[in-house]
Amino acid sequence: MDRRTVLLGSGVAFSAVLAGCAGSEDDEPAAVDDGGDESGNGSDGGNDDSADETDADETDDADADGEDVDAVIGELVEGDQMHLVVEGVERTTVLGEFQDADAGSEFVVVDLAMKNVSDEFLSVSNLLQTSVRDDEDYSYDQTIATGGGNTFNDGQFAPGEVERGILAFEVPDNAGGLELWFNFDVSLFGGVDRAHIDLESEADVYILEQDLGVDVYDVGETVEYGDVQVAVRDVEYESELGMFAQPDDGHEYAILDLEITNESGEEQRISTMLQMLIKDGEGYSYQEDFGASSELSRPLDETEPLVDGETRAGEVAYEVPADASPFYRRNRPSASGSYGRPCLP
Repeated sequence: MDRRTVLLGSGVAFSAVLAGCAGSEDDEPAAVDDGGDESGNGSDGGNDDSADETDADETDDADADGEDVDAVIGELVEGDQMHLVVEGVERTTVLGEFQDADAGSEFVVVDLAMKNVSDEFLSVSNLLQTSVRDDEDYSYDQTIATGGGNTFNDGQFAPGEVERGILAFEVPDNAGGLELWFNFDVSLFGGVDRAHIDLESEADVYILEQDLGVDVYDVGETVEYGDVQVAVRDVEYESELGMFAQPDDGHEYAILDLEITNESGEEQRISTMLQMLIKDGEGYSYQEDFGASSELSRPLDETEPLVDGETRAGEVAYEVPADASPFYRRNRPSASGSYGRPCLP
């Protein structure tokens, strides 16, 4: 393995690729490096005092209501289970090389950081409902950004995990009084229903730091869930791949040599695009670079399902900052519910 550390995390978010929920607690591999167990107070303590059904219903309704929070750029939005900070904002007419705003419009690009401070895995897939509003009460939905930075990736968050990335919104170039609005699932975020972030005022930025509360495994170790085993055999770094794969300035390619064994009793499908990310210690996620992977001599074969009893090996390439470390293999939930479906160990 080359100079930097690449680790494999247990659980859902930092895991080998998962395959169904047929495994038991006995399937857990031994930990090599403990990420610690610091957590927030995400307990759901209740009051079992004698009360009639009406009183209980009223209590449940009160617990379901969260507060509205107003903040500015840099301020911490603090839920019982999740913390959030808008770290910066930029207005631009271009995202990356190929995405331009319409005439008379521009992109508002928000740098967002989010942390799971509970001791449980939390899903952010339906929690992050965002829009930008202006001082004339017009609302603008999120734009799919194809360039311009690391996009914010939702999914399962491990205890202590931080996710950083951008959210982009296309607004009129004369829009003023912009606010970023979040509508949360109160039961997941914990105590906060809505947050309004003033994108034209700022304070000193509160930095969310990642301190994983899951076991972390080294390159070469095998992680098993649901009778599918995954190992990162080796990792190499290259400044270029072939004639056509050139990373951006200050970047390079991380090439993961993967081994996957299916002993689940049924076929499992592989999708590197939908299921596989790597993540650095700051919380930024990186998807596979398909142009770079196409230049590999031994790419991971995704054309056919992994049949029961089969072991398949292959390489996957990611473009990453040259100075980022360590990296974690992160699994994303699979929309198909087959190979890569999240489940707790």
